[in-house]
Amino acid sequence: MSVRTIARKDLADASRSKALWAVILIVLLSTAGITTLLAVTSDMAAGEVFSLSFQLAVTMLPIVALVLAKGAITAERESGSLRVLLSLPPSRRDALVGKLLGRTALMLVATLISGFVTGLVVLTILGGTFGSLAAFIGFLGLMGVAFVAIGVGISAGSSSDSRATAVAVGAYMILVALWNLIQSAIQYGAIELGLMTEGSAPAWMKLVGLFPPNRAARAAYRNTVAGQLFGTDPFASVWLPVLLLLAWIVVPVTIGYLRLRDAQIG
Repeated sequence: MSVRTIARKDLADASRSKALWAVILIVLLSTAGITTLLAVTSDMAAGEVFSLSFQLAVTMLPIVALVLAKGAITAERESGSLRVLLSLPPSRRDALVGKLLGRTALMLVATLISGFVTGLVVLTILGGTFGSLAAFIGFLGLMGVAFVAIGVGISAGSSSDSRATAVAVGAYMILVALWNLIQSAIQYGAIELGLMTEGSAPAWMKLVGLFPPNRAARAAYRNTVAGQLFGTDPFASVWLPVLLLLAWIVVPVTIGYLRLRDAQIG
């Protein structure tokens, strides 16, 4: 069984999850509904509505990605099907890569649908450019893949689905819900320790603010719309946040694989 076969089978299995599609539908209706409300009732321009919609989407889409990915390995591990799969030619790495590709494909479909519907609402009501829509969908998709990779890495490194769920919830709370508070705490501690002065913004502190995938995606979208693709300031360019997003795709999966490689599959 090849990586492609594993990915295709996993995509088919995951796409049959009613709970997953319910979450996707809720996110889609919420994002498109709020965007429509803003477009109809406010005096904001298309670019401003796109920006606010993007901020809303990068808060909600990680939930879909983590729900989609956190059981990629653990669900099969608990059912015993992972042991059967690994008794065939595919290695643990092949199984993990196949699962990652399958969940990524489904996440990209969900992102494309929700992003296109939301963007179409803005273009229809307020006008705007298809370039903004492409950047909107593209960076949401890249962020979604990053969170899928985090979820798959968590699943590969967890011994049970309940543990993977707990870690995924913790990852969302840290990276999305509580990062403003965490960043403020880091900043306060750095000022108290004399590592920075109040009101200053050293490069490492800017990197802290850009660290989570949702923030990196938001910065990449903002800089793309502003036409700042490859400026001299990496924090005002596209390449640095994109590099962070790519790192979020590679690093969690690598760590998860190292844990799965050495795990006892019962």
